[in-house]
Amino acid sequence: MKNKLIVNSIYLSGSQLIARGVGFLFFVFLARSLSVENFGILSWVLGFVYNFFPLADFGLERMVLKYLPRSPNEKQLYLSRLLPLRLILAISAVFIAMIAGFVIGVERSKLFYIFVFGLSLLPYNLFMIVASVQNALEKMKTFALVNLINSILSAVFGIIFILLGFPILYIFIGYILSSLVVWIGLWLSIKKIDLKVEFVIDIKFWKKLIKEAWIFALIFFAAVFYIRISLILVGQLLGDYWAGIYGAASKFVEAGILIPQSIAIALFPLSSKMMIKDRQALKGIYLKSITVLFIISVPFALTMYFGSQYIMPLVYGIEYIPSVPVFSLMGILMMFYFVNALPGNIIQNSDKFIKFLPFAILNFLVALIAGLIIIPKVGVIGGVWAMIIGEAFGLIINNIFVFKILKA
Repeated sequence: MKNKLIVNSIYLSGSQLIARGVGFLFFVFLARSLSVENFGILSWVLGFVYNFFPLADFGLERMVLKYLPRSPNEKQLYLSRLLPLRLILAISAVFIAMIAGFVIGVERSKLFYIFVFGLSLLPYNLFMIVASVQNALEKMKTFALVNLINSILSAVFGIIFILLGFPILYIFIGYILSSLVVWIGLWLSIKKIDLKVEFVIDIKFWKKLIKEAWIFALIFFAAVFYIRISLILVGQLLGDYWAGIYGAASKFVEAGILIPQSIAIALFPLSSKMMIKDRQALKGIYLKSITVLFIISVPFALTMYFGSQYIMPLVYGIEYIPSVPVFSLMGILMMFYFVNALPGNIIQNSDKFIKFLPFAILNFLVALIAGLIIIPKVGVIGGVWAMIIGEAFGLIINNIFVFKILKA
C-alpha cells in the first residue's frame, strides 16, 4: 500500500510540476510578449472562467473518488453514465459564466473571451472524468499524462499564435484546440486502460449522484472562487494593469500549490477506505502528512519572501517590478496553502460534509469582504492580505471539523 501511494504521488506531483512548469514558462513568455494591460486581461479572463470549472464537474469527481474505490468493478458503469452528464454540465457552466460576467459589468470584449475560453471546458470535462475514474482505482498515470499533454499543447498553440502576430483571442482558441486533441487521443486509445467511450443517458443514476454531489459542487465553487477572488477584485477595482501585476506574481503560487494538491489527491482513495475501517490510523496519517507539507512549504516561502526583488524582474522584466512586494508577501500565503490542502480529504469523506457548507461559504465571504475593504485602501498588495486572512480563518475552521470527525 505504501509503495502504491508513493508511486501515485510521484505520478501526480511529477506531472503537475512539469505541467505547471510548462504553464509558468508559457505565462512568462506571454508576459514578455504582451503589454502589462493585455497580460492583465488574459490573466483576469482565465482566472474568472476557472472559477466555473467546479460547476462543470459538479462534485462528480469526488463522488467517483469516494465510491468507486469501494466498488471497482463498476468503473465502466460510472464512466458511461457520467460522460454525457459532464458534457451537459460543461455547457451549463459556460452559460452561467457568461451571465455572471454580464451581471458584474464585464465589457463586451472580455465577455467574448470568456465564451471562447469557456468552450475548452467541453472536451476538458470529458477527458478529466476518464482520469478521475482511473484515480479512483489508484491508477494515476492516466491523469498524469492527460494533464501534462494538455498543458504542453496549450503552450505550443499559444506560442505559435503569438509568434504569428495573432491577437490574444487566439491564445484562448489554443486552449480549445489542446483540450480537443487530448480528448480525441484518449478516445482512440482508451481500450488500453480497459475502458470504452459510451454515452449512456441514465436519469435515475444522475439524480442519485447529484443529490449528494451538489454539496461538493457548491463548496468547490466557493473554494475555487475563493482562491482567485483577489485577482478578480484587483482587476475590477484597480484595472487591467494591476491585474497583470498581481497575476504575474500569483502564477508562482499556482505552480507551487500543486504539490500539496497532488498529495491530497493521492491520499483521497486511502482516506475514503480508512474513514470506514480505522479513523485513528487515519488521524495519524493526517497529522504526519500535515507536518511533511509544512516542512516542504518552508523553503518555498523563504525563497519567495527574501528573493522577490531578484526573481520578479529577472523572470518577467523591469515592467513587473511593482509585483515585487506582492510576490514577497505571497511567500507567507504559500505556507497556508500547503497546510490547508489536506483537511478536505477528511471532511469530504465524512457524513458531516454537508454541515461544513456554511463555514466554507463563510470562509469565502471573509476573503471577499477583506479584499473589498483592504484593496481600495492599500492597492494591489491588499489582495494578498485578503487571502492570508482567509487562509488563517480557514486553517482554524477546517481543523476543528477534521478532529471532530476523527473522534466520532
